[in-house]
Amino acid sequence: MAQTTVQNSNAIRFGSGKLEIGTSIGSLVNIGAIRNAVFKEEWEDVEVKSDNAGIVKVGIKEHVAYIECDMMEVDLENLNTIRGDLDTYSTVAGTPVSVTDETHTLEGTDFVKLNHMNGDGTEVSSIVVTDASDNAAVRNTDYVVAVDSDGYTCIARISDSTVISDGEGIKVDYSYTPSSAATLTSGGKTSISDRVVRITNADENDKIFRITLYKATVNEGQNIEFPADDGDDPAMPHLKMKGVLDVSRTAGDQLYEIYDEQGV
Repeated sequence: MAQTTVQNSNAIRFGSGKLEIGTSIGSLVNIGAIRNAVFKEEWEDVEVKSDNAGIVKVGIKEHVAYIECDMMEVDLENLNTIRGDLDTYSTVAGTPVSVTDETHTLEGTDFVKLNHMNGDGTEVSSIVVTDASDNAAVRNTDYVVAVDSDGYTCIARISDSTVISDGEGIKVDYSYTPSSAATLTSGGKTSISDRVVRITNADENDKIFRITLYKATVNEGQNIEFPADDGDDPAMPHLKMKGVLDVSRTAGDQLYEIYDEQGV
């Protein structure tokens, strides 16, 4: 026999979520595939004993929150972000690769990114741009070059170019150097930088249920267990991020935010 009925079916949550970590909300990085994601809040009760009325509870202290999971993708660059500058991340350059006649279309003054990038995220070298008729274009006269936030070299047409017309196809020659390896070294640093941690669940209507820790640091060292060769599961390091009060924010909004589009 049912004791009640569902009061708000939209408030019943299904599915996991996307875990993101970054130096700020505007620079969050998707950590990728995870398992066993958990959000947990804790505090310590503050109690005062009276002589004649027992224990008087007056509040809480040590108000903290955690987001933890098992990571299925062991990406060193992401680990470096997660661990808050505790380590040193670098890439090992591979062999340069030459690209000839890579085609793109330049619309207006919008940037388009080249198909390949340097492993260290710097601008590719030896850039030569020609129009569809093989006329040479001049950098900073006919086109400009920039590197985007992902490390890709991008090209945009200058509006008054006399070589590249709006909407014209171009050909680009350049050389890029991919990474042959990545390294993460640790030991000797003692301070850990704060990170923003966010987990977002989206339903079938793309409405989200989201939890954000404003000021968090990694709360435990790495533990990578290597499974048997014939096992089905990958190595999954456990990640535990501890959120503490960000006293630069308004009281009542210093630890975390729960944002809900699904239950309203």
